[in-house]
Amino acid sequence: MNMRKKKLLALMVTSAMMTCPVWAEDTTAATGYESSGSQTVTSGSAAAPVDDQKTAVNTVTTSPDDATKEDAMKAAKSGLTGYETAEELAAIAAGKSPAEVQQETAEAVHKENEILNPAPVDTTPQITGDKISYMSGTSDMQFDTSVPGYPMAVIQPGQDVSLPYGEAVSDADLKPYVDKVATAVTVGPVPEAQIEQKLLPQLAMRVGDAINMDYIRHDLNVIGATGLFSTVKPAFTTVPEGVALNYTVQMNPVVKKIDIVGNESISTADLMKLVATTPGTTLNTAVVSHDVANINSAFANAGYMMSRVSDVRLDDEGTLHLAISEPRIENINLRGNTKTKNKVIMRELRMKKGDIFNKNAASRSIQRVYNTGYFEDVNVRLLPGQRNPKDVIVEIDVTEQKTGSVTIGAGYSDSDGLVGILGLAETNLRGTGDKANISWEFGGNTDTNKNYIFSYTHPYLNDAGDSIGFSIFDRESEYDDYNEKGDSVAEYDRRTNGFNITYGRVRSEYVSDYVTLETKRTKYTDYDSGYNYREWQNDPSLPSKYRNYLDNNFGRTNSMTWSHVFDNRDNVYDPTKGKRLSFTGTWAGHGFGGDFDYFKFIAENRLYYKVGRAHVIAVRLMGGIATGDMPYNDLFTLGGADNLRGYEDDEFRGNKMYEATVEYRYPIAKKIQGVVFTDLGNAWGGVENIPWYHENNKLHYSGGLGFRITTPIGPIRLDYAVGQDGGKFHFSFGGKF
Repeated sequence: MNMRKKKLLALMVTSAMMTCPVWAEDTTAATGYESSGSQTVTSGSAAAPVDDQKTAVNTVTTSPDDATKEDAMKAAKSGLTGYETAEELAAIAAGKSPAEVQQETAEAVHKENEILNPAPVDTTPQITGDKISYMSGTSDMQFDTSVPGYPMAVIQPGQDVSLPYGEAVSDADLKPYVDKVATAVTVGPVPEAQIEQKLLPQLAMRVGDAINMDYIRHDLNVIGATGLFSTVKPAFTTVPEGVALNYTVQMNPVVKKIDIVGNESISTADLMKLVATTPGTTLNTAVVSHDVANINSAFANAGYMMSRVSDVRLDDEGTLHLAISEPRIENINLRGNTKTKNKVIMRELRMKKGDIFNKNAASRSIQRVYNTGYFEDVNVRLLPGQRNPKDVIVEIDVTEQKTGSVTIGAGYSDSDGLVGILGLAETNLRGTGDKANISWEFGGNTDTNKNYIFSYTHPYLNDAGDSIGFSIFDRESEYDDYNEKGDSVAEYDRRTNGFNITYGRVRSEYVSDYVTLETKRTKYTDYDSGYNYREWQNDPSLPSKYRNYLDNNFGRTNSMTWSHVFDNRDNVYDPTKGKRLSFTGTWAGHGFGGDFDYFKFIAENRLYYKVGRAHVIAVRLMGGIATGDMPYNDLFTLGGADNLRGYEDDEFRGNKMYEATVEYRYPIAKKIQGVVFTDLGNAWGGVENIPWYHENNKLHYSGGLGFRITTPIGPIRLDYAVGQDGGKFHFSFGGKF
């Protein structure tokens, strides 16, 4: 085969040379590929007209040498092409003709092509026996089992008009007996008299009635609908008083065994639980229809929308065979991803080549691809398979969106002066799915050249989807402390620096664990207004909790945080259904070092309910408790744009907390959503080291309206909430909870 490929390559290369203008410039040399019907030009001689067409056809000139010319003519007449392999020349030398060798070569190539490109394969299970006719969509049928061994389907009034049994006789067959009096109406032969007794009350024809075509067809449908008979026809016997009518029936055979083949996605044992046909009883086609409908419904309910019963047969031994067809995924084709690498999309899919197609797995796959945040739109199409038309090719078409952003800005304050801001973020770095972010502030009167945050996340360490990420930060910002009334008591600059590393472990499709190790240091850097905590240190007249305020609330914290998360939301950016349940525990100090020792635990549940076409009710419930020596900055906080709107940022603090939010979200225009909300909650306890804060266990609540706007630089939230102390606007970036 390698020699044949080399031969083909030589032909292709030479053809390319011939079609290139550079090679066509020299017309004085023969190439060996001139048309046999054209004039041949030999090197060193002028072109001469061809005298005889037949001679011209057999002339191949490759050289001005007459001996070589003669050899070429012999080769042409012999049938050799000049590209025979060593094996082919050996076969010719052994006595085979060139034509035979070429035929064998062509057959070998054809066989190899069949191996590389096999013909379509029908994978439908093959079963033997006589085909059983059944009707679909009859899972709600009722059955009379009062005659042991002979279950009979019972049709409801009016259903007979849609059944086909009445078409077994034509008007011409019935016309000779129309309007004659029925002297007897019977059904037979039947093995049990009870069968006939069950049927007669349901018939339209009664003794003494005139024969009526509509009545006859009604009765044929009623009798046929029981499912017990393979044939049912009216037979008329003329008597002096009229005609005796007997609905002649032939009983179905007895089912001795049931065999289900071709099923893989649902076990045979589970499918048998849906089968009402019982071995040892007479075959009932209505019961079989009922069984088929139940099996098909089971596949559909499990997401196997294309899997179904494809054939039902009864063999001579009395075995009822049910064949299951389960279309598989022949291939998965990706379209539209010019930046994102194929593997980034493929690793999110919960279906793969060769799997039985499942609608639920396909839907979940599309959700996961969209939830990466790399795509504006994700669509899927199902195409018939090329090898087997009953299989499917899944085509996923994505529309990529911008995943990188650049932020350039400036700010000015009396304390810091003019400050520059530069931010770079990419959530799909070079199409790999990695996330990188850097934010840097520079200039000003303070040490803001060190004001930065850098983070990096690698979302797929292995096939299970484990992730790892880290963050390095050194941030200094202006900060306000509020008392329990929401009044600012101190304004100062606070610097926080450190780093953390997070490892994410995927437990199952919807469950993940995250472990974060962090070390950070907070520092009181500059006084602006209000209480001056640094002066308190040198004032002997103040109680110790005032003098030690900085030591009690600023310093190094070393911690480990574990989070357990269940998340089955359909869309992490704009969920319409599902929930996110998380449990988070933090262990600070107590062997990790640092200036503080405490334990902290938070539970949060987010629930989403779709109402109408695009309206959503979102609910969030949170609660937390902490023990130990906690600094001011690590206490639970409520207030601001993220949890308790209508109040100042972080207005309420404590080592205990609860909060609830209910939002009604509705569409206004494209990329604009309206929100009606109410918040309530409180934080209290553990504020002994904060002398100016007087805790209370009072419930705080608020309500308001808002908007969610999707912009090129990210989602924006605008809210106005009215709390117990008045109204407040909130403006923030980031997605909704």
